[in-house]
Amino acid sequence: MRANAEVLILEDDAQTLDELRNHFARKRFHPLATRSAAHAIAALRNNAESTRPVLAVVDWDLSKAPDQTLSSGDVLGLLARELSDCLTIVYSANIDSFRVRSEIHRAHPRAWLHDKRDGEQSLIERVDRMLDPTVEDLRIKDGSVVIHLPTMAEHHHREAVRLVVHYPELVTFHSDTATKAVRRFGDWLNRNSSRVAVVSHGNRKYRLGIRR
Repeated sequence: MRANAEVLILEDDAQTLDELRNHFARKRFHPLATRSAAHAIAALRNNAESTRPVLAVVDWDLSKAPDQTLSSGDVLGLLARELSDCLTIVYSANIDSFRVRSEIHRAHPRAWLHDKRDGEQSLIERVDRMLDPTVEDLRIKDGSVVIHLPTMAEHHHREAVRLVVHYPELVTFHSDTATKAVRRFGDWLNRNSSRVAVVSHGNRKYRLGIRR
């Protein structure tokens, strides 16, 4: 069973949004791309059980957004409160400003910051590095597929990706569908004699552990 990892992209410039959307689509992500904070929040809330992005890329300055009713700070607050396992990176041309940095971290204390003046390619390269970790004999390929390196077997599911990028942290899953996917990932690790195992902590909390 396959379920591509989702990425939320909030960018008010239409051309930049298309470029980011196309980049993540090529990496086999499912992009949730929008030019306004209001649309981003609606996308997350309307499908709260099924739409839980692994990554959010948020433009801080949304002055070109077609809908100005909500701000990027509102999106970051929702991500921090309700999707704490979503890796979040915020970029701005004013990232050196103490006020901007303070406002971002008040909205989302765990967000990473990126200087928009370094260019779009710099942002893409940093995001790609964030989504390319190795855990023992596992590696993420193209941000959305877990590879078992000794056998080159592939596991295509967003919840497996979520566990790998958060290793060694606990991840709380929010539906029976997600926890079933986690257990299937654990079975796949066992079948491939991986050094990595899925460890349950009850109450839909799981993490990856290393076999001794």
